[in-house]
Amino acid sequence: MSLFKFLREVSAKRTTPAWIILMILVVFVIATSPFFLQADNIGNVLRQSVALGIVSIGQTYVILIAGIDLSVGSTISLVSVLSTGMMAGRTEMILPAVAMSLVLGLVIGLINGLIVTKLKVPDFLVTLGMMFMIGGAALAYTPKPAGLVAKPFATIARASWGPLPFSVIGFALLVVVAILILNKTTLGRYIYAVGGDAEVARLSGIQVGQTKLLAYLICGFTSALTGLFVASRTTIGDPTVGSGFELASIAAVVIGGTSLFGGRGGLSGTIVGVLIMSVLANVLNLHSVGGYTQLMIRGIIIILVVSLYERKRALVVG
Repeated sequence: MSLFKFLREVSAKRTTPAWIILMILVVFVIATSPFFLQADNIGNVLRQSVALGIVSIGQTYVILIAGIDLSVGSTISLVSVLSTGMMAGRTEMILPAVAMSLVLGLVIGLINGLIVTKLKVPDFLVTLGMMFMIGGAALAYTPKPAGLVAKPFATIARASWGPLPFSVIGFALLVVVAILILNKTTLGRYIYAVGGDAEVARLSGIQVGQTKLLAYLICGFTSALTGLFVASRTTIGDPTVGSGFELASIAAVVIGGTSLFGGRGGLSGTIVGVLIMSVLANVLNLHSVGGYTQLMIRGIIIILVVSLYERKRALVVG
């Protein structure tokens, strides 16, 4: 049933613009580059999607409640330096470092959620402030790349089963769990209800504050998980490695059809958005497009897809 639900959501109208853009990108790169379909390149595209995909899962939960989390990038950076610093190349420190990182992510999500729900501070300001605080903490810990992951931990990002990276398999399982939570649990129904209309949800007996808090907890957890994966991939801790993930994750979620106003969208669309970002980066790199031009093209793609969504919504309303 969950597979049918997933496929039905993938083909839903709200994700159509994202699918169109993805198909255009794939057709274009296949027609213009003989390297795209090579197993190594496909594996590289999928592997590069994992980090953005994991953090975008949590960002989707937050945006569905009409919130936003700008602290995810700084959380990734802080987890990266703290986990590698704790491991220092020692295998016996893998579990303590992982446990510490995940607890840290939950604590950051808890703080964000409590300030938003209890003190009624706008989520944009709360998470912006946390972004600066956590980013500063990462730089205070080490102003330059340092630390070292244990060798077994480094295999998480590098090992593969034939052409398929193990990290992609793990990410796919995480996506299935996250989709099941949204589509099959009370929490998922509450998240959509709160994002659709918080006041109506409150009058219906839904604990709005608690639901928002859980969304931020999930986002903090996935941010920490992303930090661990990035540390495994780079093998060292970098205090700036998470920079840009906050905007990239928001872009992936919005490109995938989730409304910034909450209540509409889903994780299947987010995955399409992540693939668009990854394939686009691969296309531009294969064609040796410069960094500044890449930023401009990514901006155009984001505006184009969001404009298509808004046009469709206006036609439906009209």
